[in-house]
Amino acid sequence: MTTVRVDVIIGNGKSSLCNLLLGKKLFSDSDRPESETKSTKEDRKHIIQMVQYIKEHPELQAILIVFNFHQPKLPSYVSQMIKLLCNIFSSSDIWRHVALVWSKCYYYIPKDIKKNQIMINNTEFMPNILELVKETNGNTSIKSFPTFYIDSDFKRQDPESIEEIDRLIAWVHSLPPIDVSEVKAADPKIKKTIEEKDIRKSSVTEGNIEHVKTEYYKRNKYIHYDESVTFSNWEKYDEKNEDIIHPKKLLKKEIEKKKNQGSSNGNFVTDLSGGLFGPKKRSWRVQVGVTRTTTIDYYEREIRIYNDNSVEEGSWRKVDTKVNSTVIRY
Repeated sequence: MTTVRVDVIIGNGKSSLCNLLLGKKLFSDSDRPESETKSTKEDRKHIIQMVQYIKEHPELQAILIVFNFHQPKLPSYVSQMIKLLCNIFSSSDIWRHVALVWSKCYYYIPKDIKKNQIMINNTEFMPNILELVKETNGNTSIKSFPTFYIDSDFKRQDPESIEEIDRLIAWVHSLPPIDVSEVKAADPKIKKTIEEKDIRKSSVTEGNIEHVKTEYYKRNKYIHYDESVTFSNWEKYDEKNEDIIHPKKLLKKEIEKKKNQGSSNGNFVTDLSGGLFGPKKRSWRVQVGVTRTTTIDYYEREIRIYNDNSVEEGSWRKVDTKVNSTVIRY
């Protein structure tokens, strides 16, 4: 008997499908709602464990994506797992080894309802998955996936499901082993990591010398499988310092002013004619005093201030003189 290597990796109902494939009820399965809510974490963990297993067991032939037959739309966690698969298997050939299996396709469902649901699955689910694969790794060569519909009731062993299982096994037999030479490890939460860089400059100027500091930062941008985005903290990985000497340049002109003050005194005598005194009946009145003269000279000069902190001082020049005389009589 030929051994068939199938790894059921994602979806709701994989436990019951494994039981049917093995012909033994080795895995417990549950119809409880919480089993689906846990699928994302469980499938991520399973895929990461599977990477090492695949490398060690290159005879793997097929990968099955399992859906609940009664699910109205493509579950978001399945979309995330398909993206994760694209990251692990870089070769587009992997999708030729993928099949879609709908579990819980119970025997008692009326044939017309079952037929209608199968048509919906093939016309809605299939294009969504194909588009997802195309968006993730650009592969447009896959036009469809093999599909199988199975009743997950292990006890009943529904004939139609047994026939589907046989068809599934025949399909797996037709496949060569998956090429695992390009299988790579992948983060179970992060689909893609993009390194972002930022250059920050600051400067301090002293005279005509500008001290420039350039700091180089980087961080990771993480794109998750649900398309949410997170970032790591900025990390400085390099720093450069540079001195830029600018040409000498006149910044401003200023006028500096000063004054010099000097004074001088001069005596004076005034002869004033007057009375009937003296031998000739004449008299003189003499007035004595001091003349104080103050002289103020005003000077200006030009001050030139340059960007290198140098200063040029022009020559003083006299721009005005003021003289003030004061008479002091005794």
